[in-house]
Amino acid sequence: MWAIKGVFWLLILILVAVFFTQNSGQSVDVKLLSREFIDIPLYLVLLAAFLLGLVFGMVAVAIREFSLRARIRRMTRDLRDRDREINELRALPLHDLSDGEGEESDA
Repeated sequence: MWAIKGVFWLLILILVAVFFTQNSGQSVDVKLLSREFIDIPLYLVLLAAFLLGLVFGMVAVAIREFSLRARIRRMTRDLRDRDREINELRALPLHDLSDGEGEESDA
């Protein structure tokens, strides 16, 4: 499976390299927050957009991961408390059930 993933990522990398080389002559003007950047290569703009998207995606995944780990810790603690309660209930002495049944038949 790792070989298939490696070949897939290698193909993606080759496609990106071909795209960058074919569009190396293209330049664009970018306006960002009242600033204007003139004659920036297109591949740099696309690479910056990709990297920013990657960073924002990783931050979102990290937040979700921390949330899920906290939930797992909370559920593990609850499970441990319930197991402790079950073990305490198992240690309680049992009353003789035959005495209780006999009293009902006398009445």
